[in-house]
Amino acid sequence: MKQFIAKLQQTKIAQLELCPLPTPLIPIQNGKVLVFAPHPDDEVLGCGGTLALLRQKECAVKVIFVTDGAGAGSLDADAPIIRRKEAAESLAVLGINDMEFLAEPDGGFRNSSRFESKIDTLLNQFNPDWLFLPSVLDYHRDHVAIGHAVLACWQRWKAPSRAFIYEIWSPLPATRVVDITRVINLKKQAISCYALPLLHCDYLSAIIGLASYRGLFLPKGVGENYAEAFVEAEKNGSFGGLQYRMLKLRIYLEGLLKS
Repeated sequence: MKQFIAKLQQTKIAQLELCPLPTPLIPIQNGKVLVFAPHPDDEVLGCGGTLALLRQKECAVKVIFVTDGAGAGSLDADAPIIRRKEAAESLAVLGINDMEFLAEPDGGFRNSSRFESKIDTLLNQFNPDWLFLPSVLDYHRDHVAIGHAVLACWQRWKAPSRAFIYEIWSPLPATRVVDITRVINLKKQAISCYALPLLHCDYLSAIIGLASYRGLFLPKGVGENYAEAFVEAEKNGSFGGLQYRMLKLRIYLEGLLKS
């Protein structure tokens, strides 16, 4: 039986394409874009370049900051106020001035019917063409819980739209890639506005390095290329789709890391 399974696996491996790559995602013109960020800075780290391109194409972009950014008690009491100010400054660099703060507990977010009702209201009121949300494969628990909640609401929302999962702490099995080469300096400037998080971690070098690596997926051009990578979510993939498999993998990985 083991030999049969091994042979079957080898047959499937032999049928794989040599090197399948994520397909290019071209920013839309004059669209409506809704972004969910678990904490102030996640939006620019995960998709700041793409948001800058969307604003240049005259899209209306609204960013929802879900938690209060208090650092799960590890930061000073005035951290939420500071991070709100930094968020406004960072988004202004990208050309965005529409934002909302839901002030859920940082580090202790738990989904609820109340929170999902807020998401439903935002979807219905803003009626986005595109939606950006954090990954359920991410190592940060807030990102997993918020990504899962937003995804569930979007999947049952009836309006036509597209949703894209962005990466921060854990790279994605990307299916789409956006060329952000011409706005990479805007992304750097926007990240640099977050002085408080940068005191604790060099997000700037890490995220620009990730963008450079993702640039390998773009058609070859002159000089260095930069990109942001996403998984495009499936509208009807709740229990058999890629995002559900990613959540199972996230849970499995935590078990391995704890063993």
